[in-house]
Amino acid sequence: MYKAIIFDLDNTLINYSTCEIEAMKRTCNDHNLFVEDIEAWSLFYGEFSGHNFRHWMNFVGGGEVKTIGEVLRYSFRDTLKQEELFHSKLSDTYWDYFCNSCYFEEGAEQILTSFKDKYALGIITNGISEAQRKRLQAGKIYELFKSIMISDEVGIRKPDKKIFEMSLIDLQLSNHEVLFVGDSLQDDYHGAMNSDIDFCYYNRQNIEVPKDLKPNYMISSLLELKDVVGL
Repeated sequence: MYKAIIFDLDNTLINYSTCEIEAMKRTCNDHNLFVEDIEAWSLFYGEFSGHNFRHWMNFVGGGEVKTIGEVLRYSFRDTLKQEELFHSKLSDTYWDYFCNSCYFEEGAEQILTSFKDKYALGIITNGISEAQRKRLQAGKIYELFKSIMISDEVGIRKPDKKIFEMSLIDLQLSNHEVLFVGDSLQDDYHGAMNSDIDFCYYNRQNIEVPKDLKPNYMISSLLELKDVVGL
């Protein structure tokens, strides 16, 4: 029987994409960009997302982009090609909205409510400390977690098993006493398997799983976790 349930955060408990889109919509509204112009907004957001992904990968890969602020400023710069001061204002506004947003995955609040008195709860997430902690607070779930491991704080990213080992130490449990739940086959599955931790794959998009990958459990709704653990 499991004594703890550890969750990934983005696109497992919190819908990362919705947080991004809503923060951007509010940012554009505040700065009078693309107001009521749906086509222009769509073109802008598509181009911004491409630049943002490129600069983010440079950042997490240890390239010349050194901060999340630079990721955002460079992304706005490459998309809008306006004066630098405007890029900084946009990035500051967006980051504030993003960090203070929390849009739950369907069933997340219910499952946390069901589990909070029965299991120690933990989080292992790749992300920026400020954003991860503030969004947990915005969703009023921060206090539910006994252990929160954030790559930005510990200097280790999933799927490196060291961040999983740190979580086990923090929870004072062995690997066979916990279940890890996540939506990424790359980061979550391999991290859990490398740590000999049971893994529940939250297959939120119902994708076909490669035959050589064998998660212990697979669900398409977080509410199915009750059946996994026998509640």
